[in-house]
Amino acid sequence: MLSAALWIGGVVVALFLIDRVALWAEDRGWIYWRRKRAKTGALGSALMEMDTFTNPSAQHVVEAKDAKKLEERENDDPPHA
Repeated sequence: MLSAALWIGGVVVALFLIDRVALWAEDRGWIYWRRKRAKTGALGSALMEMDTFTNPSAQHVVEAKDAKKLEERENDDPPHA
């Protein structure tokens, strides 16, 4: 019984320490953990392009995003996050 309690306590402490290290890394800008959300960027766009190979019906989504970006550039509007 005592052994199980020690294991559970150790796991709780380990999870707390992992959370604190992750928050520290997030403050440094290395990862996104709890406080900040990742911005869509080149990786998301590349994955969406790759999705069109396996899911051709997703092509309209890619075309719509490209058209929106082009329209924002033409109007000199800041891109929406």
